[in-house]
Amino acid sequence: MRKNIKLRVKNLVNKYQTADPFALAKELDVNILYVPLPEKIRGILVRVLRKKTILLNDKLNYEAQKIVICHELGHVRMHWHAGYFFQHEGIYYSPARYECEANEFAIHLLNYSSDFIYDKDYILEILAKENPNPYEVHKIINALMQIESI
Repeated sequence: MRKNIKLRVKNLVNKYQTADPFALAKELDVNILYVPLPEKIRGILVRVLRKKTILLNDKLNYEAQKIVICHELGHVRMHWHAGYFFQHEGIYYSPARYECEANEFAIHLLNYSSDFIYDKDYILEILAKENPNPYEVHKIINALMQIESI
């Protein structure tokens, strides 16, 4: 059964009246810790004493942090039962279902923000599809991470 990710993001934004990933993490009681991580690992979702925590690479700039937190919030909202990490390297593409869903969640959440002006028409075209192509969604995330690279 397919998750309606677009509706999940819309409901989340409406409930908390914000699309700011930092504010949403706070509202969802998710800690964000800035830690030294290998350059290729941008963020990790872990549980510490039953508390959801995002370990964020301390070398990321603010805009890249927002992208990674959006991705990890996708895991928080849809994949609460496990830990995940956001790895970014050039053309890396993970066909894993959970990673694809978290990427789609991130793009939908970022789409509420006017800060990201990658190619709004292209993003809206991809997101308008009932089942967005995971590879296309990953390409958008990859492009945003390169634009906002560390």
